[in-house]
Amino acid sequence: MADSNGTKTLVALWALTIIPLVFMLLRFYCKSKYSKPYGYDDMLLVGSWILSLLYTVFAQVSVGYGIGRHFNDIEDKAFLVVGVKYMYISEIFGMFSVPMSKASFCVTLLRLTIVPWQRQILWFILITINLVFWAGAILTLVQCEPKEKLWNFTLDGKCWDNRIVIYFCVFIGVYSTLMDFLLALCPWLIIHKLQMRKREKFNIIAAMSLGCLAGIACAVKTAYLPLIGTWADFTYNIGDVLIWAITESAITIVAASIPFLRPMMKYISSRGGSRGPSNGYTESHKLDDRLGGSRSLGTKVNIEAQPASNGIEGDDDSDKSILRETRDSGKITKTREVTVAYSESGDESTHDGRRGNS
Repeated sequence: MADSNGTKTLVALWALTIIPLVFMLLRFYCKSKYSKPYGYDDMLLVGSWILSLLYTVFAQVSVGYGIGRHFNDIEDKAFLVVGVKYMYISEIFGMFSVPMSKASFCVTLLRLTIVPWQRQILWFILITINLVFWAGAILTLVQCEPKEKLWNFTLDGKCWDNRIVIYFCVFIGVYSTLMDFLLALCPWLIIHKLQMRKREKFNIIAAMSLGCLAGIACAVKTAYLPLIGTWADFTYNIGDVLIWAITESAITIVAASIPFLRPMMKYISSRGGSRGPSNGYTESHKLDDRLGGSRSLGTKVNIEAQPASNGIEGDDDSDKSILRETRDSGKITKTREVTVAYSESGDESTHDGRRGNS
């Protein structure tokens, strides 16, 4: 039996499609469980995964037509033409999946901060990463006239020098890698000032910074691109590129989903032992509320209201400036903090509160 890279390619592609689906479904389960509404970041994440699925489906079709096999082992070259066609189609879906997954993560981070310069960075990443990838997809499609010549070199027509598209794709890879590492830094910039337990803060930042692994995957993929034009055995070697291309979006989907699993993980850990009071309770639960809910599964319902002192709020006032829904900076206000913890199983409840004017 002739040596083939096809089986390895298909196993990797489907694994990198199913694993992100599992994490994404867990994300939606937690949002539903803890009564949090779905947002634009969820829709973008679903869209990215659907595009990744289409990428894998068309890549599998291309493998069936010879992609992954040694070029000299393919007797019917017309058969291979169909495989190259579907490979390019899958590539287009992949080039839209990657920026959409990053856009989802940007939208999530935008919900966590009201600091102007942080929001400007996130919007810059969101817009530019999409423009760069869209430009790459367009260049791929218009480089040959007629477009069918892109996958069938026997047709009459003309194509651009392939170095133009390859070098632009290298630029896309470098830019995407830099944006991945910048996105991995953003959670630290947003969360590090919160008054929470250091271990809990570290876990949150680490979970939200897993996107740096997507940057590593993108860097590996980009390293292959300059070599494509020199491959004599293109059909065999391209399998590795197909794998690394979907790895980037797969990791981003997983990284964007993990923070939303935190309430579930806290509930699971609380079942294994008692959890005492900790500093930063309010900040931690406000963050949970933004990410995916902060329902506490205990035995009692406790409602406690505590008046806060009058003051002028600013951007350095911990999560009061970082995580608030509205911008009240510069106003003299009196606030009342309310902490709610309730159970789905207990019948007993207590209420201890103090009223205040705002």
